[in-house]
Amino acid sequence: MRKMLLILVLLGAAATAGAQTGWAPADTVVSPVELPARPVPAQPVPAPEPQPVTTPKLVPVPEVAPVFNALDDSLTVLVDYRAEAEIQRELQNAVAEKALAERNVERGRLLERLAASRIDIKASEIKALEAQISFAKTEKNAMRQAELEGRRKYAESEKQLLERRRDLRKREIETARAVRDYHEATEKTCRLELDLAIYRRERAAIPGTADPGAAAEFSRLQAEITKLEGRVLQAQVEQAGKRKSLAEQEVRLGKVRRAVFDSQLKVQAGGR
Repeated sequence: MRKMLLILVLLGAAATAGAQTGWAPADTVVSPVELPARPVPAQPVPAPEPQPVTTPKLVPVPEVAPVFNALDDSLTVLVDYRAEAEIQRELQNAVAEKALAERNVERGRLLERLAASRIDIKASEIKALEAQISFAKTEKNAMRQAELEGRRKYAESEKQLLERRRDLRKREIETARAVRDYHEATEKTCRLELDLAIYRRERAAIPGTADPGAAAEFSRLQAEITKLEGRVLQAQVEQAGKRKSLAEQEVRLGKVRRAVFDSQLKVQAGGR
């Protein structure tokens, strides 16, 4: 124990002397003190370059094509596709023209009866003149006879004019009937064509026939359309026939009007 204390004392003394003389024991290692590293200035962080925005490509959704397309069927469509509004206007016009033609028929009948009564009156007047002419002959009154002859000739030209006016009324009646029949046929055609247009619109609204119910509805509409197309075509044939009859009546009416015109000129000329 004593030895250890002695050793510690000697070591302490030696350390004191070394500090004064700059000597240190050989087994004492002095570690250099590391200074803190100089701070490195912060470098600015570059902003990220903008990346181009890639717009995703839109994949087109295929449209569901209608089961029936009128344009694709243009070679077999025998009844033209027309807008319902257009057919409605033609139908309304046909109804109005038919009613007007019916009134013209009644008016023509009235004028025909009036012309017939005037013809009867003029015929009686001519008979009376003929009796007076016979009496003038008996009396050998030449001047009176010549006067009566002139009056009878004028009355006969008036009667001829009245007869032609009566024929004109008859022809006007026939023409008005032809007009009425034509517009009646047009009305029938338009009503059938309107029904056809509605069925076609309903058929075009069916997107496909994958569904059994849609397929059944399509078949039903197609059957109705087929029947209506046949009826419309037949109605159009009848309508064309009525139009032809109307044209023929109008030709006859024009000829009668010309005859009445000539008769009126004759009467205005004094029956000559």
